[in-house]
Amino acid sequence: MKQLFIGLLAYALAVPLLSAQLPAELVIDVPKGPAPWSSLDFNTSPDQFQFVIVSDRTGGHRPGVFSEAMRKINLLQPEFVLSVGDLIDGYTEDMAELLRQWSEFDSFIDLLEVPFFFVPGNHDITNKVMQDLWKERFGKTYYHFVYKDVLFLCLDSEDQHRGAGRGSISDEQYAYIERTLAANPDVRWTLIFMHQPLWAQDDPVRWPDVETLLADREHTVFTGHVHHYQRWERNNGRYFTLATTGGGSRLRGPRLGEFDHVVWVTMTDQGPILANLLLSGIWAEDVVTNTDYDFISSLQSSAPVRIEPLYADPADPGAGGEVTVRINNPVDRPVRVRVDDKFSFDLTSSISTDTLTIGPNDVGSLTIALAPRRETLAPDAAVPLQFGLAYTMDNGAVMELPLDFRVGMEPRFPLPTGDAVRVDGALTEWSTLPYTWSAPEAGDMNAAFALRYDDQYLYLAARVEDDELLRDTSLSVRRQDYLGFAINAEPTARAAMSTGDGWYRNSFALTVAPPVGALPSEAIYEDRYDDSLAYQWASQPTENGYTLEVALPLSYLRERQGDDWQTVRINLYIQDVDTGQDRAVHYWQPDWHGNQNRIGSGTFFREK
Repeated sequence: MKQLFIGLLAYALAVPLLSAQLPAELVIDVPKGPAPWSSLDFNTSPDQFQFVIVSDRTGGHRPGVFSEAMRKINLLQPEFVLSVGDLIDGYTEDMAELLRQWSEFDSFIDLLEVPFFFVPGNHDITNKVMQDLWKERFGKTYYHFVYKDVLFLCLDSEDQHRGAGRGSISDEQYAYIERTLAANPDVRWTLIFMHQPLWAQDDPVRWPDVETLLADREHTVFTGHVHHYQRWERNNGRYFTLATTGGGSRLRGPRLGEFDHVVWVTMTDQGPILANLLLSGIWAEDVVTNTDYDFISSLQSSAPVRIEPLYADPADPGAGGEVTVRINNPVDRPVRVRVDDKFSFDLTSSISTDTLTIGPNDVGSLTIALAPRRETLAPDAAVPLQFGLAYTMDNGAVMELPLDFRVGMEPRFPLPTGDAVRVDGALTEWSTLPYTWSAPEAGDMNAAFALRYDDQYLYLAARVEDDELLRDTSLSVRRQDYLGFAINAEPTARAAMSTGDGWYRNSFALTVAPPVGALPSEAIYEDRYDDSLAYQWASQPTENGYTLEVALPLSYLRERQGDDWQTVRINLYIQDVDTGQDRAVHYWQPDWHGNQNRIGSGTFFREK
């Protein structure tokens, strides 16, 4: 009983103690046992705050980027924004032009909902005329303030008008820095903002003296100018050159330090924590509304781009020819279309036009001339095509549907007529299986197949050689060895575009797990038109693999193309599961679902 009393007393003392530790703003019921949170130690501190730094807008500026940054900073709601200079193009003494440039910049700052602190760059103060105008508009070219015990020191690396790559700190400015630091010896951190990274120059003038003043205090330095991001560990601090916020850049990505960004700084007791936020990754809550999504989904499902591929004799690709592209605009607003053909080592390409505007509910077209670069084409020869279909919505926003395709000079495979086939898996009626493929990475799997037709059926025969077959009745067919094929019997141009996630909706597919030992074959299939389709199939084991034989009624083709049907598009695929290895699927032609799919690949043309 005494132990129970002591336990209850300890609990009674613990609950008020826990409540006392909770933030005053927090109202929450704390359960006696487990709780659905990791802790209640909220990341709050009266001394912690967030601000944003923007970098170079000019020096080969790209219109629209900086104003976009202002709007996106408003989404972040920092306490204030600092710059590191190069705000206008400058480099002139023409007062009217300078006033125009500053007026334009004012319009960007007017977008901000928080304070903006100016720092001059070489584009802002190039000469005495520009320096005098700066002082008339903003007063000081260097200054400081203290916020929540953090010293913000905003410097002027242009105070002697030496130009790009030759910034400096004058004696007068150095004396100001010395006084300011002496007057604020015990701040918890010192942050320095200026335009040019003076430590990286051959002649830094008084900057080494400034670093001496900073060496014994916690400090961080932010600069711009060079248009690429870089961090240094020097002088017992961290020194940064920032990338761009609209200035000239090759934009080759984060790993090369070339990107448009703002820097989100969280000031903590341990110092500033930085997050580089790329402008392309900051979006408002209405980035996609249900109306936008429905619009793009409907547009994409209409398959607006139709490519009619160029077919050639498999043995003689010849001199090339033209691919026709038709673009359907099914909506009540115009669409701006851009097309880009990427480089191919195997084929040359030339687009008749790479931009066009198509009116509401209208159709546009273009052609792409293809020619081989060498006498023998690689089997996977293709030109990557990128389409962008851009629509201006009612609110002025632009919605663009990106579409990627690969197009080549596809072999014109012959589909011969022949005698009827007894579907038993023996393959005795087939003299050859001319189409072969293997999996070099597997090392032990080869396959071959043939097609033909008579007046009732389309026939397929296939043989797989595999030295290790996996069959397990406890597993689904898709998780063991199998051979499968997909047939699209739609008209040629439509079948050619069977691609992406929905390719199977208009295709017949059969997937067979092979017979092994006493285990018979098993099959799953997808017939999206008629579950009662009276197809036949059979599979037999062989000494080193298995076979598959199929008869598909020609009614399946005639219903889709008419009695005078012309083509059928087909692909075969094999899954090879060896002991101790991952499953791998090997395709005869590129997977219609994948990004290597070629428009119209695997098309057989009827021989009469």
